[in-house]
Amino acid sequence: MKRQLLFLYAMIVLAGVVSSSSFELYDVTVEGLVYCRCNLTGYAYDPRVDGFPLSGIVASLKCDIGSYHTQVNATTDNSGYFQVSTKMVKKYIGHYCTVYMLSSPLSQCYVPSELKVTGTGSKLIYESEKSEPGSFYSAGLVLIGPTNSTSCNA
Repeated sequence: MKRQLLFLYAMIVLAGVVSSSSFELYDVTVEGLVYCRCNLTGYAYDPRVDGFPLSGIVASLKCDIGSYHTQVNATTDNSGYFQVSTKMVKKYIGHYCTVYMLSSPLSQCYVPSELKVTGTGSKLIYESEKSEPGSFYSAGLVLIGPTNSTSCNA
C-alpha cells in the first residue's frame, strides 16, 4: 500500500496535476447499506425499501486515478451495513472512487437494480469531516436483486 501511495504522489507531481504543497493524504471512510430487492421467505422484508438488508455481500471501494488503482473490500453485516477506510487525496475521492458489489451469498440477489449492470457502481456522497484529517462519505442505499422478478418467489 505504501509503495502505491508513493507511486500516486510521484505520478501526480510529475503530471503537474497538483503542486507538492497541496498533496496530502487523508483518512477516508465510506459506508453504505445493501438491500436485496426481493421478498424471500425467512428474511426481514422492509416494504418502505421493497427489500431486505443482506449480510455477506462483499462491497468494494475502488479508486482509479490515471494508472493508480486501489481497492478496499468490506462485508455487510446483518443490517446490510458496510464500512471501508483508506487513505486518499481528499479532493479526488468523490471524483475517482466508486463502490461496487463484488459478490452475494444469494443467487437471487446479485444484480444492481438501480445501478447500471455495466458496472458503473455507486458514486459517493460527501457526509462530514472526521475529528482528525479525513472525511466520511456515503454510498447510500444500494439495491440489488434478480435478473427477473420471478426469482424472488423462492
